Amino acid sequence: MIFAKKDYSRKNILVTLCVLAVALLVNCFGSVFATKITFPLYLDSVMTIGVTALCGLLPGVLCAVLSNGILFLFDYTMLPFMSCHIVTAVLAWLVFVHADKKNEKLPVLERSESYEIDAFLWAGVWAALSNAILGNLIADILFGARVNRQNAECTVQGIFVVTRNLLYSTYLAGFIENITDKMLSAVLSYGLYEGVRRLYKK
Repeated sequence: MIFAKKDYSRKNILVTLCVLAVALLVNCFGSVFATKITFPLYLDSVMTIGVTALCGLLPGVLCAVLSNGILFLFDYTMLPFMSCHIVTAVLAWLVFVHADKKNEKLPVLERSESYEIDAFLWAGVWAALSNAILGNLIADILFGARVNRQNAECTVQGIFVVTRNLLYSTYLAGFIENITDKMLSAVLSYGLYEGVRRLYKK
């Protein structure tokens, strides 16, 4: 993480603001794009794991809050689902903290200066599981399994046609969509991380 050593230099703050701006654009555009073409993924947290890896917990949570806040203002999401996005940032941060601790235990010559893609994939897995559970509970309890997003509801409707069980359809669709969405986010976030890290070294 850029701020791992509490270096709040102008360069670090500028990099963080630029990363945050790019992540917000990608997250918001991704969500709008998925909704417009009825693509059965959320794509609202595509870069959040990358922001957390590069800049730490606070920028990661800020990315989550601002992304969902902007999407809510333009009627592309419902505010309670912001909690899912915040959990994504927190769990990603915990994965990267664990990776840092593991790295510190290695002999000096074997230590890595950067995160490997497996840390991003683990962040994606934990985010997918937590989002599937929390998102499904929010959708079921607060909105009667209707989330007002045609791209998300089409999967639920497809499963419901076969099973005739709305609760089962909601939870299964939520799990499938979240695992796919967060794995894609993990890979794209790794691309953001590697790109910024290499530019930052110059």
